[in-house]
Amino acid sequence: MDGMAWIGQFWLTTLTWLIGLAAAFGLLARLMPCNPGMYWWKYRRGAITDAVYWLVVPLVLRVLSTLMLAAGIVFLRGGQRPHWLPAQGWPLWQQCMAILLLQDVLLYWIHRLFHRDGAWRFHAVHHSATVLDWTSTARFHPVNHLLAFSLADVVVLLLGFGPEALVVLAPFNLLYSAMVHANLNWTFGPLRFLFASPVFHRWHHTMREEGIDKNFAATFPILDVVFGTFHMPRGRLPDEFGNGEADFPEGFWGQFLHPFRSDDVSPQARRRTRVIRVASILGLAGLLCGGTYGTLRLAEQDRQQTDAAQQHRHEQRARHASELSQAAKASPLESPVFCKK
Repeated sequence: MDGMAWIGQFWLTTLTWLIGLAAAFGLLARLMPCNPGMYWWKYRRGAITDAVYWLVVPLVLRVLSTLMLAAGIVFLRGGQRPHWLPAQGWPLWQQCMAILLLQDVLLYWIHRLFHRDGAWRFHAVHHSATVLDWTSTARFHPVNHLLAFSLADVVVLLLGFGPEALVVLAPFNLLYSAMVHANLNWTFGPLRFLFASPVFHRWHHTMREEGIDKNFAATFPILDVVFGTFHMPRGRLPDEFGNGEADFPEGFWGQFLHPFRSDDVSPQARRRTRVIRVASILGLAGLLCGGTYGTLRLAEQDRQQTDAAQQHRHEQRARHASELSQAAKASPLESPVFCKK
């Protein structure tokens, strides 16, 4: 019953967000479009696929992320509370700023790795949208999402940051991610090097060779400037989007299975596909086993701590009763019990 209530609450919250985002970015895209006429509601098949990524996939990822965190606490911290950094003593706003910076650096390099070799087959799902709008924000293969965003959250928690900082940042991250995917012509002018804009990220989604391997930063493009991957040509706007695969699946299950299939009959392609399959199976099995073990280990530690606390209270009561008994035997008139009477 608790699980069903949690799912219902999650769906209700997500639908509320979707309605708000649709209203806000629908109006803004009408007034300031980057690509006039490119609206998510004109591509129903893509909208249905995106709905699955918004409403279903996060339920599975929440469980896997929890298992990943439990495994990290047990295997890296021995079951102890993470405190590599004294971050939980910082004010909440300082924790949020530090997390934004740390995660942006981490996600920048993870993003670059997903644009290479076999990892691209997972990330190609995110680039598959040819009608690019805010609804594409959640279109990530579960493996991609787990090894990028979930991993980034687990890392900062293991470093010692408080979970309440992630809770506070969640609405900002969602809104900002939807904004950079929205069909808007915003460039942020002189601030384009500091903050990711819709045009900045739309160049990353273009099929043109000049842009698809550029603009990896999620929030702070200064990372792209420093590492030579910044691309925003003046006077031009991106206008053609997708991953370059004409026969790429449009439905969720087709996209989910795509990384594990290969239409290429060459020995190298077959070998790479087998490696991806084996690595994914071993990784999932390791996560489930390690996460389950970590969860059970943490539950056992909580039970032991509870038992120890109860035993301590019992010993205190027994010691107090013994002291009262000895005091009454020594001098009944000075006994606390007698005085109360």
